[in-house]
Amino acid sequence: MWLGARLREAWLQRKKFSPIGHQVAGREAEEHLTKIISAGIEGTHWRMWEGLRIPNKDGRRREVDCIVVGGENVLMIEQKHWSGEMEIISEDGRERVIQHRRSGDKMDHGDVFGTIKLKTTILQHHHGASEFFAVEMLPFVIFSNRNLDVPDSVKAREDCWSLADILDYLPKSGGNDPSNDGLSVPHAALAATLDRLGSWDTLHHYGGQQTIGDIYSVSENSGRLASLFKQHRERITIIKIIAERSLWKAIIKRPTLTAELFDEEGMFEVCEVEPGGCLNYRGAGSRQRKTLEWRHIAGMELTSRIVDDEDGVPRAPTDYSKQ
Repeated sequence: MWLGARLREAWLQRKKFSPIGHQVAGREAEEHLTKIISAGIEGTHWRMWEGLRIPNKDGRRREVDCIVVGGENVLMIEQKHWSGEMEIISEDGRERVIQHRRSGDKMDHGDVFGTIKLKTTILQHHHGASEFFAVEMLPFVIFSNRNLDVPDSVKAREDCWSLADILDYLPKSGGNDPSNDGLSVPHAALAATLDRLGSWDTLHHYGGQQTIGDIYSVSENSGRLASLFKQHRERITIIKIIAERSLWKAIIKRPTLTAELFDEEGMFEVCEVEPGGCLNYRGAGSRQRKTLEWRHIAGMELTSRIVDDEDGVPRAPTDYSKQ
């Protein structure tokens, strides 16, 4: 009986979650853009943040794909890596961006341009700077996929930039750089605010699939990891899961999982994990929480700074905006 249980556990751990095509393409496009921007500001005082989530008054957090501080302005970038064709429809004073996919599907993405402007306003309120510390912010959308047919009327908008427009703005590409001696006082104050914000957590499934979202808690039946996670939630930056998924080795000994916990200085704790324990998380864009057993997890990065309180309600561990 024990041999059957071992083999079953090893078999369960071998289940693979393969990457989802469109998610991979979007993630690679975002990484490509940030690499270009990083190269364009390397060796300067300019700063860049990706995927920051800005809290508003009702507790919701709005993600901004990329923020660049330097030069005369602050770039607030919303990136869309769509394919097919797009059009803008105006109704009752509001715009709706419609994507026509090559498959024939039609996607209504809402007011994409208005959304990045709203996020900019939320950041301005969160930063709460006086008039002396006010900075000029430029919110815009970039459509990064060459396989998307963008109308000329959209390309001509001030809030629609191309990759060439971004490159022209960056200091190492010939853009104007008044930050040679460091960021201005208002820009440095904004950078300090942005440094205190978090991004999405990333959950790595065994097999290569990734889920970005909020990781909330660890089930009590996860073993010692449950208490370590609860105690060090704000300290942990990475958890790696080490698993032996060999069916042959399962004949010799019981399959186990090992968790390695890291903070900004490196690994600080190692413990065994019960494979049947689970992680409680919510994927980006979803309102429903899910669980995933540790036997199916390869690791995670924690950056959202969101934990559960005693009632299971997500909250920010610290009100960073008041520090």
